[in-house]
Amino acid sequence: MSQELFFTILYIIAFVAILATGEILYSILKVKTEYTRKFAHGTASLLSLTFPLIYNSYEYVLVMGIVFFFLLLIAKWRNLLRSIDDVSRKTYGGILLPVAIAGSFIVSVWLDDTKLFIIPILLLGVSDSLAGITGVYFGEKLRKVMIYKLQLNKTYLGSTVFFFTSLAISLCTLYYFMGNYSTQTIMMAISVAAGAALVEVFSSKGLDNFTVPLTALIILLMF
Repeated sequence: MSQELFFTILYIIAFVAILATGEILYSILKVKTEYTRKFAHGTASLLSLTFPLIYNSYEYVLVMGIVFFFLLLIAKWRNLLRSIDDVSRKTYGGILLPVAIAGSFIVSVWLDDTKLFIIPILLLGVSDSLAGITGVYFGEKLRKVMIYKLQLNKTYLGSTVFFFTSLAISLCTLYYFMGNYSTQTIMMAISVAAGAALVEVFSSKGLDNFTVPLTALIILLMF
């Protein structure tokens, strides 16, 4: 058995364990679905950040992405994962997460640029999760974002948290990979944070799990 196959099996077990833990938190400890969703979302994203340490090619990650896409799709259809899908609104965030992770990794391997994977997935795992938890914790006490007469299902505080955490993540990660804080590095970080925050505001039904990393990826490629 190759090392990559061995670690792929371990990853699959770990991702299933994350889903199982979410179900335990929801069913036994009665944790709100919004929190168990973010738990699964954040931990799965952060675990995937180790992919570049294990894989030199994208085939195994692609297979995992396909497997978990269909697994989560079936679970949503059959209402098997209530810790993720037991919400009143229609959301596709769960099934889009493995697509975003696998897609970002494939692009980073094709272009031989690890930051194209690390930054988008950090935004997913950290910025998006913190913004979501902020909105859930404060609930109706927060003002929703208004653009002209259109009220969006996002809060000003949540979007602010998203922007500043994304900016910090982008600055630190770009410095790690590029080794300096040049004007280009700073502009890149600000552009990624602003672009991702703007897209996140307009993304409903869990589509931000796809649009946020895609936007970050596009902006990084523009530089």
